[in-house]
Amino acid sequence: MHRRPDEPSVTATLIVRDEERFLAGCLDTLAGRVDEIVVADTGSTDRSRDIAREHGARLIEHRWTDDFAAARNAALDAARGDWILYIDADERVAAWDRAALRPLLADPGIVACTVLFRPQSGFTRYREHRLFRRRADLRFRGVIHESIRPALHALQSRTRARIADSPAALDHLGYDGDLAAKHRRNRPLLEARLAAEPDHAYSRDHLGLALLGLGDEAGAEDAWRRAIAAVCARGWSDAGDSLPFLHLASFLLDRGRDARAILDDARRRFPDDHALAWLDARAHLESGNPEIAQPIFEALARVDVEALCMPYAYDASIFGANAHAAAGLCAFRRGRYGESADRYARAEALVPAHAEFRIKRLLAQARDAR
Repeated sequence: MHRRPDEPSVTATLIVRDEERFLAGCLDTLAGRVDEIVVADTGSTDRSRDIAREHGARLIEHRWTDDFAAARNAALDAARGDWILYIDADERVAAWDRAALRPLLADPGIVACTVLFRPQSGFTRYREHRLFRRRADLRFRGVIHESIRPALHALQSRTRARIADSPAALDHLGYDGDLAAKHRRNRPLLEARLAAEPDHAYSRDHLGLALLGLGDEAGAEDAWRRAIAAVCARGWSDAGDSLPFLHLASFLLDRGRDARAILDDARRRFPDDHALAWLDARAHLESGNPEIAQPIFEALARVDVEALCMPYAYDASIFGANAHAAAGLCAFRRGRYGESADRYARAEALVPAHAEFRIKRLLAQARDAR
């Protein structure tokens, strides 16, 4: 990293507890990119503290109080940079062009920048507020799913401060693998937040995911239905409001239950949501209506995944080859074997090693030749 003497400095802040499996990898991607690293340790019993020191981070101790915002803010209080990049140990800096960032960080009218964030391997990116000026009035809120956005919005309402989109990118690895321990940790924190904010739909939705991960299907369904009720009762929409509809519809379809009412309501509210479109098409196909499902799958196949940047990430498998193949299945069930073969050929061209696409293309071609 080459920072000019008059250029704003950047501090990366992390909160850590027993993250020796991930921490070194994160700190390696920060090296040479930021000017300072502050690690707030909340009670590690592994080598996390040693790893932080070995990588030149400034280590502070913060007693864990079941409050993620408090831990984040403790790290902010220790930071010295002009700007803050907040990042977790299980995340990696995937792109950081200091020359491209320089004019954004130097603009006095810009108070924060979004970064392109990939929450899980195989998902698309979306924009998160991860880079912001170090100011006393910018602090996190929320015992879990803590966010800087309320403070940013309050600042914008008082001033003409702007939020810019940056080319920086982060990748999250923490949702790969077994999530049971994370669900057990998150459940009481989510319940505590919902006790104070019962209509916080995002937390209610994530409670549903945690409960499902812990085997409580009835509790998960109830959480999603209550989250949907909270969204419907509001007169405004927020990023992620479609998620409880998506998770409930997927839950119902996976269990052979009727999701049509949920999907119809969700599609009216969120007509541009690709994940809901996929589930809608899937439900139509499974209920014997491939003629309705096919154009939806075809539209998903045309989506430019690289250019996609929506309020939340999509599982990239609903686009491209799988969407072509799903459209091929619809055409096959409609007796349009030539169309089906063409769709499977498109899927095969995108994933040549996928034997199933080739076999289904050959079957459709054989039927078409009769």
